[in-house]
Amino acid sequence: MPTQPSKSLDTFPNPHPDRDYIIEIECPEFTCLCPKTGQPDFASLTLEYVPDRLCVELKSLKLYIWSYRDEGHFHEDVTNRILNDLVAVMRPRYLRLRAKFHVRGGLYTTVEVVHRQGDWEAPPPPPADLPREVQELPAKESMATAPTRTPVAKAIPASKARNPVRLTEPVRSPAPAPTRNPAPAPQPDTSDEPGTPASDRFRMLRRSRRQGPVPTNIVEEEDEPEEEQPVPVRKDGLFIGIDLGTTGCRAIAVDASGKLHGEMSAPIPTPPRNEDEVTQDPTVWWKAVTGCLQNLLKEIDPQRVQAIAVDGTSGTLLLCDAKGNPVTPAIMYNDRRAIEQANRIATLASKDSGAQGASSSLAKLLWLHERKLDKRAQFALHQADWISGKLTGKFGHSDYNNCLKLGFDAEKMAWPKWINKLGFNIALLPEVHTPGETLGIISAETANTFGLDTDVQVLAGTTDGVAAFLAAGPSEPGHAVTALGTTLVLKLLSEKPVFSLEHGVYSHRLGKYWLAGGASNSGGAVLLQYFKVEQMREMTPLLDPENFTGLDYYPLPDIGERFPINNPEMAPRLEPLPGNSVTFFQGMLEGIARIEAQGYELLEKHGAPALNKIYTTGGGSQNPAWGRIREKILRVKLDKPRSGHAAYGSALLAAGIVAKTFQ
Repeated sequence: MPTQPSKSLDTFPNPHPDRDYIIEIECPEFTCLCPKTGQPDFASLTLEYVPDRLCVELKSLKLYIWSYRDEGHFHEDVTNRILNDLVAVMRPRYLRLRAKFHVRGGLYTTVEVVHRQGDWEAPPPPPADLPREVQELPAKESMATAPTRTPVAKAIPASKARNPVRLTEPVRSPAPAPTRNPAPAPQPDTSDEPGTPASDRFRMLRRSRRQGPVPTNIVEEEDEPEEEQPVPVRKDGLFIGIDLGTTGCRAIAVDASGKLHGEMSAPIPTPPRNEDEVTQDPTVWWKAVTGCLQNLLKEIDPQRVQAIAVDGTSGTLLLCDAKGNPVTPAIMYNDRRAIEQANRIATLASKDSGAQGASSSLAKLLWLHERKLDKRAQFALHQADWISGKLTGKFGHSDYNNCLKLGFDAEKMAWPKWINKLGFNIALLPEVHTPGETLGIISAETANTFGLDTDVQVLAGTTDGVAAFLAAGPSEPGHAVTALGTTLVLKLLSEKPVFSLEHGVYSHRLGKYWLAGGASNSGGAVLLQYFKVEQMREMTPLLDPENFTGLDYYPLPDIGERFPINNPEMAPRLEPLPGNSVTFFQGMLEGIARIEAQGYELLEKHGAPALNKIYTTGGGSQNPAWGRIREKILRVKLDKPRSGHAAYGSALLAAGIVAKTFQ
């Protein structure tokens, strides 16, 4: 470990992850520079946190604190920056950072920021005889004579084991039950006075439980805010799923049983392409979402809406400021510019990382960083993340499905340490949530725009591929979903994750299960290069699915393949040309079906369960002749999906139905 300032924070496994307990760290000698005058600012930092899977290593923290000594920062910014970095590497259940700056010009500034996992709730106050760990950073002999705080017990008692990967249902707080001993009124914070009981210093941990995570707003010594009222439960509640695709947006409303109550769609302009670069203006997403919601809410009662969840294309990335204003165009999922950055990531990341490849959002983030396009950015977000932020007014949140290609380790539920070696500001990384976890309440402005109640919850979403899987209805290992859209996407429900960098195989987490699969560049896009939709409809009755053409095609829209062959230089194989269009069309359909079969065989070879049921979604699922061709090649009967729209899967996520199936 270096003995000079460093922005790297090291961690070690929490030795007791089965219980909640508090670690307090004090740093009485924090120093940074005033960005206006260049004069030093001194502060005492108090860090209190409840670890989840990881604890921060103290020497690395000491060197990290030291790294601010010659940097200019405003008090408010540096306090939030430190908290963001700590949350990024530890993902604690609860963390509070209090920075008390020493007098300057007759003024004292105290900044306090808080992080809380959305699914974590503070236990009741502990007995007075439990131990509390107090750590000091840095240790100095000069502090030996300083007054010390009374080591009054305040560790939180052991709680039931938590399942950090459980898909959660939307939080529906019941009406508060009468308590035998009502909580006393909040008392003034005297946490800096010697001898103050630790339970009083950490009183924020005992506040009434709220809907969603506690916001990490700056709080200067003020009275505690009024408690939010519980969200009322409606038996006739409706739940909305929003799906953002490449060229369109769809919104679907369902009830608690999954019954469809409304559906609307809106177009999105095709992203412009400049050789390897494919970008899109994020504002067109919000315009499409606005149109979908406004039309959908004309078909249903807006007052019945209880929750909303959003899915979007996997790997699409944009940078935005603290208010959500985009500072870069969105780099789309199929953008291939970041090859050099992907090669650099490959030297650090494990072969199991979803961040491998030029299509990963991490490679795109590194590309933006190396061109200094992230200087004005506060957050790196995916398509679904940004739309969810537009709904709540709070940005910087994502889910572990979208963050897979940003490098998040969904198996360990943490950001890997090697990301620190890439050199970009890790504070850009979003806070990661479980799909279906409450992100917050819809903003008052958004509620007013759409005529919704102000207590509508916005839940962490997922990728469009995972949402399409949920919509189809699979429920057991061995069940699979093939999406025949612009590309060919396979997902197979597995009891363990499956990875193969060589073949483009990766796994998304889904509660206690995993979705093993991959995405081929083959699919509807290559068909549309040769035929219009009307032509394909006219030729379908003329196809002969019982007799194959013998054409050995590997249809690709352009050079490059991802899965089941991972080769960016692979060329399409569409020769020899037959004498008529119908045979050529059938040969292409057979070729795509063989790619599908090869993909499922590859998944089973690497540890996924044997394929026993396939649901099909996407535009290609409407072609009965293609369905018969696929059945013969796959040797598995195709089942009709519950819904073919990813928005329906997001609606099920919003309704909590997904949690009941996969938790």
